[in-house]
Parts: sequence; C-alpha cells; structure tokens
Amino acid sequence: MAYRKTGKVVAQLEANRARILDAARVLVFEGGFQAASVAAVAGRAGVATGTLYRYFASREALLLDVFRAISDVEMTRLEAIAAGPGRPADRLRDVAHGFVSRAVRGARQAYALLAEPVDGALADERMAYRRRHAMIFERLMREAQAAGDIAPLDAHVTAAAIAGAIPSALTLHGPDRVPDARSLVNAVLRMSGLDPHTDDISHKDASHDQSA
Repeated sequence: MAYRKTGKVVAQLEANRARILDAARVLVFEGGFQAASVAAVAGRAGVATGTLYRYFASREALLLDVFRAISDVEMTRLEAIAAGPGRPADRLRDVAHGFVSRAVRGARQAYALLAEPVDGALADERMAYRRRHAMIFERLMREAQAAGDIAPLDAHVTAAAIAGAIPSALTLHGPDRVPDARSLVNAVLRMSGLDPHTDDISHKDASHDQSA
C-alpha cells in the first residue's frame, strides 16, 4: 500500500518550503543574489542544506522562485496604480514614480532584479519582468493619447525606452549610489517626449508603498 502524506505532514512540508523562500528573499533584499548561497539560505531558514534540496532541485531553481515572488509583488503594485483613478497621464507618472521610489528604498533588491549579472533561467525571467514594465507604460500611453493628455508618440517604442532607461539609470553606478527618485522620473519622461513637471507628479503610489 502506497504511503499517503497526512494533512499535518503536508502542512509541515509547505511551512518548510515557505521558510526557505522567505530566508532567500531576505538575503536577496539585503545583499542581492550573490548573498543567497545555499549555505546562507539554509542557515537563515534553520534547515540543513540537504533539506533545502528536498524542496528545490538547485540553487538556480530556488532563486528563480524568489525572483518570481519578488517581481510579482512589485508588478502587482504597479498594475494597481495603473488601474487606479485619475487621468492616464497622471497614472503613467505615478507608476514611474512608484517603481523608482520603491527601487531607491530597496536598492540592493532592485539591483538584483534589474542588473546583477545572472544567466540561464534568471536572465529569461528578468527579460519577462522588463517586458511587463513596458506593457504597463505602453497601455497608459495609449490611454493618455486617446484622452488627449499627451502628444502622439510611438507608444510601443517609447514605452520600451522608458522601461529600459529607468533600470539603467537606477543601477548604472551599482546599488550603493542611487539617484533622487523624482528627478529620475522627470528626466526619463522628459527625454521620452512626455515633458512632465515636478508638481504634476502625484503621490497616489504612497498607499501602495508601505512595505518592501
């Protein structure tokens, strides 16, 4: 007769996996992916390294799950701002400001998500993450154009430029030298042809920014 895991055993297994993921997320937030070695994650989670491999086939598999968990939280926040009230052009600026503000506050994590050298599946996941950013900007640009809030632009190309310029500006000098959030947003949107004014950038993202 095949062994069947009881509800208590299943719950314990799920709790162990969650604890390992939480430990890895904290290490990435504090020091990037390089800080999340198997030994460091296992030590912080309070499990043996062999136990960690019962839940994740490799370090890459663990870090891929961490990347997805962190990026999903960040994208959900930005998508909530994008879908909120207000004119599309204002929401466009709010999304940009919300993204940059959180990245500045969690500079090490932002550097890991956006620029830390990675390869394989993590590199593919990063590209998907940046495409999601671009899609949000493009959708809001099209809404703003339809509302007459901004001049006609190639929304697809301009959104890709914004999604590329912000991470580059945030991470160009590494995680220890981050720019002023508002100045960066204004500069990127202005270079993209959206010509924002500092006073126009609202802070509706503040309610979405309470935790890292």
